[in-house]
Amino acid sequence: MTRVVRVNGAFFVQTKQHLNGRGAYVCPACLRSPSLQKSLCRSFKTQLPPELFQQLSEK
Repeated sequence: MTRVVRVNGAFFVQTKQHLNGRGAYVCPACLRSPSLQKSLCRSFKTQLPPELFQQLSEK
């Protein structure tokens, strides 16, 4: 599982270390889902930077 974390307004993709902050877990099958962006935006209640989705697609 991959975790997307928001810490002080910055977003990070984490796989090993645990960062404090608001987070959402994404399963490997969901990384290829076309609705991932909408789901994560709803979880964090804000728009996410496009670079974040590029990082997720590399995982």
